Amino acid sequence: MLHHRLITQLLLAAAVAVSSGSAWAERQSLASIALQAESFIAAYPYESPYPPGFELASLDPRLQLKPCSHDLKINFTRADRIMGNTSLTISCENPVNWQIHLPVRVDIFDDVLVSKTPLVKGQLIDANNVKLKKMKVSSLFNGYFREIVALTGLQAKRNLARNSILTSANLQPRKLVRSGQRVIIVLNLKGLEVKSSGQALQSASLGQLIKVKNTQSNKIVEGVVTADGQITVGH
Repeated sequence: MLHHRLITQLLLAAAVAVSSGSAWAERQSLASIALQAESFIAAYPYESPYPPGFELASLDPRLQLKPCSHDLKINFTRADRIMGNTSLTISCENPVNWQIHLPVRVDIFDDVLVSKTPLVKGQLIDANNVKLKKMKVSSLFNGYFREIVALTGLQAKRNLARNSILTSANLQPRKLVRSGQRVIIVLNLKGLEVKSSGQALQSASLGQLIKVKNTQSNKIVEGVVTADGQITVGH
C-alpha cells in the first residue's frame, strides 16, 4: 500500500514537472530579451568616441510572453531621450503580438573642453587656458564644447574655477565695441565706402546691431559691428 502511494506521488510530481517544463518552453526567454536590449544599446550610433555604459532594469520573472520567431523589435520609447534615465520599447510582431517597456540608464562619455586654469570674467578663451577631459555627458543639460575652434572669439561671462565645463551659459562673444568708445563708421552706399568717426552708444559683439553717434554730424545711426571698433552702416 505504501509502495503504491509512493509511486502515485512520484507520477504526480513528474506530471507537474512536465507541465511546468512545457509552460517554460512556451514563453520568451527573459535572458534573450535582456541580451538583445544590451546589443541594441551597444550598437546605437551615439556621437561619442567611447562605448556607452548602461544598466537595464530587471525583468519581472513572472512575465509570461509567447516566444518570438525572429529578432525582437527594439527602440527607445522616446526618440528625444536616448541617454540618461530612459526606457526601451521591446515588441514582437510574429507569430504573436506583445510589447513591453524596459527602464534603462544609459551613460554617454565624450571629450569635453574644460578650463585648464581659473578664468576671470571677460578673459578671452584660447588653446592655452582650456583642455579636453573625458566626462559623462548624459547629464550635461547645458551642453558642452568638443572643438577648440568653436571657442574662437569667446570670453568668460563670469569667473570660472579650474576644470569648469565650458558651455554657452558661461561663455559669451567678446565685445568688439564698448559703450562710449570711439569707433570708425563705415558707410556702404552703392559700392562706395565712406568712413567717418563716431561714438558707440552701446556695447556689442561681432555681428550685433547697435546705435552709434556720428561725431561729425551729431546724427545717431544704426550699424552692425564688423570688426574691432568698427561699425558698418548699410551692411
